[in-house]
Amino acid sequence: MTPIFLTRQGGPLGLIADLLGYIMDGIFYIMNTFGVVNIGVCIIIFTIVTRILMMPLSYKQAKSQKIMAVIQPQISLIQQKYKGKENDQQAMMMQNAEIKAVYERYGTSMTGGCLQLAIQLPIIFALYRVILNIPAYVSAVRVYFDQIVTAIGGATAIEKVNEFAHSSETFTKLLSSARIGENITTTNHIIDFLYYLNPSQWNQFVDYIGNNGISQAVIDSTIVPNMNTIIDMNSFFGINLAASPSSYGFSDIRCWIIPVLAGLAQYLASKITMKSTAATGDKNSAQMMSTMNIMMPLISVWFCFSMSSGVGIYWIASSVIMGLTQYLLNSHMNRVNVDDLIAKNLEKANKKRAKKGLPPINEKSQEDQLKKMQLKMQREEEKRAKQLEDTKSRIDDANSYYKTGSITERARMVQQYNEKHDKKR
Repeated sequence: MTPIFLTRQGGPLGLIADLLGYIMDGIFYIMNTFGVVNIGVCIIIFTIVTRILMMPLSYKQAKSQKIMAVIQPQISLIQQKYKGKENDQQAMMMQNAEIKAVYERYGTSMTGGCLQLAIQLPIIFALYRVILNIPAYVSAVRVYFDQIVTAIGGATAIEKVNEFAHSSETFTKLLSSARIGENITTTNHIIDFLYYLNPSQWNQFVDYIGNNGISQAVIDSTIVPNMNTIIDMNSFFGINLAASPSSYGFSDIRCWIIPVLAGLAQYLASKITMKSTAATGDKNSAQMMSTMNIMMPLISVWFCFSMSSGVGIYWIASSVIMGLTQYLLNSHMNRVNVDDLIAKNLEKANKKRAKKGLPPINEKSQEDQLKKMQLKMQREEEKRAKQLEDTKSRIDDANSYYKTGSITERARMVQQYNEKHDKKR
C-alpha cells in the first residue's frame, strides 16, 4: 500500500505541496538561526505566512459578498416572479437569463464568489499534506532522521526497523497511522514510521536496535543526540505533535487541549464569517452558515482528536488568523462605497468584453438582449403551436375516413385517403 499523505505525491497538489514545503523549510531554517528548533512554532508561523499569501483571494471574496448584498434582493424578486413555474422550461430559461443579466449589470458572475473558494481548496489540501509529514517536505527536519537511518546501517536499516515495527501490536498500529501498509520497504517508510514515535517509544526503539547489532558507541554518538533533537522539535508545551490525541486515550489529558481549542477557535471564526454572509441578505446562505457554525466546531474536535497534534496546531492557528482577517475585512468593507466597487467591476468586465469584440454592458443592451430572447422564445412557441394545429388537422382528416360503416366501405375509404395523399406527394 502506497502512503497517501506522508510521501511526496505527483500532480498539481504535489507541486503546491512542494512549494509550501520550501516555505516551511525556509521558516525552520530562519528559526533555527535564532535558536528556536520547534515544529509547533514553525507551524504557527507557516500558517500566518500561508494565510497572508491567500489574502488576495479572501479580499476578492469579501468584495463579492459586498456586491451580493445589492444583487440578492433583485435575484429574490426574479425568483418570486417565476415561482411555481419550475416545470416550465421556457420560464426557467427566462429566469436564468434575467438573473445572469443582473450579475452582468454589476460586473460580476454567478460563479464569482465560488471561484475564490475553489482556488483555495487545493492549497488547503496541500497544506495538510505538508503538515502531516514534515520530514517529507522539510529537508532541515529530515536531516536528523537521515542520520539515524545511516547510523543503523543504511539499506539494512529497513530490515531492522521493520522487525521493530512488528515486535508489538502498538508499533504495528503505527504502520497504519503512517499509512505505510503492512511492511516497511523503503528508507522513506522508515522516516515516516519514526516520525510517529512518541518519546517513550523512541527509548524502546533505541533499546531494540542496541540489542540487535548496533554498537553502543554509535547509539551514544549519533542516534541518541538526533533522537533527542527530534523529540524536542516535536514537543509543544509537552505535547508530541507527531502523535494523535486519540493514541493516548485518557492517559494524558493534556492532549485533549488541542482538539477542544480547535473547536472553540472554529466556532469563533464561523461566528465572524456569519456576519459577512448575513450582510448579503441571502437567507439560504445565512441558514447554511448557521448550521455550519454548529457542525464545523464539532468536526474540528473530532478531526484534531484523530489526526496528529501538529494538524491540530495548524487548525487552531488557521481558525484564529481566519477569524482575525475576516474581522479586519468586514471592518474595511463597511467603509467601502459599494457604488465605487460596482463601477470598478464594470470597468474590468467591459475591458474583457472589448478584447472579445463584445459591446459594453449597460441596461439598454441587456433589455434588448432579453427582448430578443423573449421574441425568439415566442416564435418558437408559435412554431410549436402551428405544428400541433397541423397535427390535429391531419388526425381529424384521418378520422373522417373511419366513420361507422361496413368493412368494405372502410377499406375503400382508406384506399381513397392513401391515393389522395400520394397525389399530394
